[in-house]
Amino acid sequence: MNHVYGTMAQLGLLILLGCVLRNRAMLSHQGIRELSSLAVNITCPLLVIASVCRMESADSGTVLLFFGLGATIYLLLPFFAHACTVLLHVAPDERGAYDFMFIFANTELLGFPIVQALFGDEAIFYTAIIHMPFDLLAYSYGLRLMSGEKQPFELRTLWNPGFLLTVLAIAIYFSGIQVPDILSDTCYLIGNITTPISMLILGGNLAEIAWRRIFTDGRLYAMAAVRLAVVPSVIYVLLTALGRFSPTLVGIATVTFGMPVGSMIVMFANERGYQTELSTRAVSLTTLGSLLTIPLMAWWF
Repeated sequence: MNHVYGTMAQLGLLILLGCVLRNRAMLSHQGIRELSSLAVNITCPLLVIASVCRMESADSGTVLLFFGLGATIYLLLPFFAHACTVLLHVAPDERGAYDFMFIFANTELLGFPIVQALFGDEAIFYTAIIHMPFDLLAYSYGLRLMSGEKQPFELRTLWNPGFLLTVLAIAIYFSGIQVPDILSDTCYLIGNITTPISMLILGGNLAEIAWRRIFTDGRLYAMAAVRLAVVPSVIYVLLTALGRFSPTLVGIATVTFGMPVGSMIVMFANERGYQTELSTRAVSLTTLGSLLTIPLMAWWF
């Protein structure tokens, strides 16, 4: 449990540093956008590739089943998200951001260190497996949501570094290709700065908004309750009822799908110039809420 609190405290200090840098004009608004573009297009995809290259061998049947579980969940989440935005009567110009909030949790930047603290190093492997569809969906459907676009989906929207590098990561794993150490180590070195960058971006955005606005939006509270409590509870009940997975795998899935809103939404919002303040408030509120829900899940498992 101490490891969990320690990890969250470190991330909180990075967010605070981002606030200070922005208030001291050591980090400009344009600088935040440039860091966001770097994280979205380069460092985050390379982190996925690095995690795949460092994966050790495991039972292929279990791996494929867990990957299929993740794919099924991510196929259903957009429909669930749309239903939630309708029930909450979200304004049309905010629906893309709210859909993103319900679909994409902070499964990598916060989920990786939390499951490692709870379940050991092997948990990172299985977390990467079940959430491989996350990156495919985020860099396709997620980017479209955070662009405020209403036109039909077009294949050209997939032509972005994030999506292409994620496809490469999946191909590397399932083909069994051995990536040279110098390449995998470089990917890890660059990808490893994603978490600090994302927290600095979040802190910089927080410095630009009135803090009271984080706590005065009732719709965000409802979203946070669904994101932090309803979604992981449903995942836990369904996987327990299926009886196909070990308690550890059930725990990994439950905890990671119960993470706060993914900080990637802030990076996408900055890069695309869409609902940046709303995205920052959503990540901030759910991250604060997770200070209660993550320890509760840790105690449960």
